[in-house]
Amino acid sequence: MINIKTYILTIVSVALLFAVILVFRVNGNNEENYANSNETEFVLTQHQDRNNLNDEISKSRKNILTETVEKVSPAVVGINVIEIRQYRDPLFSFFDDPFFRQFFGDRGSSNREVKGLGSGYLISADGYIVTNDHVAGQATEVKVTLTDGRTFEAEVIGTDLASDICLLKIDGENLPHIEPGNSDVIIIGEWVIALGNPFGLFELNEKPTVTVGVVSASGMNLEPINERYYLNMIQTDAAINGGNSGGPLVNSLGEIIGMNTLIFTAGGNTGSIGLGFAIPINKVIRIVDELKEHGKI
Repeated sequence: MINIKTYILTIVSVALLFAVILVFRVNGNNEENYANSNETEFVLTQHQDRNNLNDEISKSRKNILTETVEKVSPAVVGINVIEIRQYRDPLFSFFDDPFFRQFFGDRGSSNREVKGLGSGYLISADGYIVTNDHVAGQATEVKVTLTDGRTFEAEVIGTDLASDICLLKIDGENLPHIEPGNSDVIIIGEWVIALGNPFGLFELNEKPTVTVGVVSASGMNLEPINERYYLNMIQTDAAINGGNSGGPLVNSLGEIIGMNTLIFTAGGNTGSIGLGFAIPINKVIRIVDELKEHGKI
């Protein structure tokens, strides 16, 4: 006969053992979930801390110059041109004599297609662009690249050899453009930024190259070059190289004060030695208004 007391003790023992196992499993799952939760929170916190750190670094490195570059860059353009130039072979120079020309014609010259490049900047939301005459004034084909990667065929609205200023037009709307400053009130020694397309580098990522310097001098009257007269020029030590011609020179407020035009070099060097010159923006504005209305000066 089964002992009732022993039977009851056995049932109670089994029940207690089952309860202990159940509690252990529940606690184990809770601990595992808690560990996973902590790990997820740690990863999220670490990612957030990294983003906050990057934001703080960016804020600490930003200044009035970087903000100006960010503001002005979208209005800068790269320019590629095709120009037909006449070349004369020196070996046939005797054909220049009128006596020979009446029999043989002009045998010493030929036309060649020449590719060139330069910089420019948008001055209006509807697509007016300013550059140098020596960049695009004599071109038969002008292509303009914007910082958003779009490329446009540009029309030469007007150009002036003497002032070396050329006005282009592309078909667009709501385009970024640069506000003019006042070149009559520039300060010697103030920070300036030159933006442009030196050596065609704009084409690599549709972004202008940026160099920084100061206004070194103003009112500089230079010797004429190829019938172009450079008077009252702004001198800067911001690096200007081949392809920068036509690009903007802006002050720290993001206002254009001049158009980068030429450099002085020495010893056969064609690179910048810190002697760059820009046409004052007040003069550019006067010429551009004439070109827009009449197509010439």
